[in-house]
Amino acid sequence: MITFDDKSYRLLCCDGAVGLKKIEKGTVKLIYGSPPYPNAERNYGVWKEEDYIELISPFIEGAQHALSDDGFLVINVKANRSKKTASKASKRSLVVEKLAILLEEQWGFSCVDIEIWVKGNPAPTGLRVACQDAYEQILWFSKSPEWEINIDAIRRPYSDHSLDLYKDYEYKARENGLTYVRKNKSITPNPLGALPQNIITCGVMPNKTTHQAVQPLALPEKYIKACTTIGDIVVDPWVGSGTTGEASVALSRRFIGFDIFPEYVSMSEQRLSDIAKGL
Repeated sequence: MITFDDKSYRLLCCDGAVGLKKIEKGTVKLIYGSPPYPNAERNYGVWKEEDYIELISPFIEGAQHALSDDGFLVINVKANRSKKTASKASKRSLVVEKLAILLEEQWGFSCVDIEIWVKGNPAPTGLRVACQDAYEQILWFSKSPEWEINIDAIRRPYSDHSLDLYKDYEYKARENGLTYVRKNKSITPNPLGALPQNIITCGVMPNKTTHQAVQPLALPEKYIKACTTIGDIVVDPWVGSGTTGEASVALSRRFIGFDIFPEYVSMSEQRLSDIAKGL
């Protein structure tokens, strides 16, 4: 059983699917992670499209064990293309969509949303058979078919245009049978900000580490704020450079991270130690 002792985080060098089963059953509020992408060639291996569901299944089963009944599973993943050949173009994999469907149909999770990370500075790929690859998917699922999130924690600033519009504009009742505007009304801006959208727009992180896929901090931050409260446990089964851990510790959550590479565990340990000392 994994304990925290006097620290707010624990990092273990082991397979994340195995590590999830070592956590006390039903104690984790959020599992957030970015697994190997289908067909991506990285120094930590290649999860081929045809093997992807089989390879990720032990992690999903581990999540079922570790998550509380009101917990959430959030996976950031991109469907890479198959390799092109001299005779055919590379097709986009649909295995991420397949995973999303199986999370409901096979593992019993409920889809909160499939959100999109729009990359403001996507890497050039030289692709000429489709548009430039500029987004990744975020599969946001709840263990329970009914859930609550802290929507106020992830509100966003209003645009100047919206604030100007709301000052004087009155929405008129529809006369075409639509019911979402039933009577004339004005909008008073919420002092905490506008409702969040199901997209996140931020750039790809400049990589200053030995890890080949460093996430922007804004990604895990959103779901930690929305799905957890102070003191809750957040787990990343693919801890990598420690971005999820940094966001968790900085937001006063307890964090557990797993990775099969000792150098990534050491890198994350240093990163989280520095964050914890500054609190």
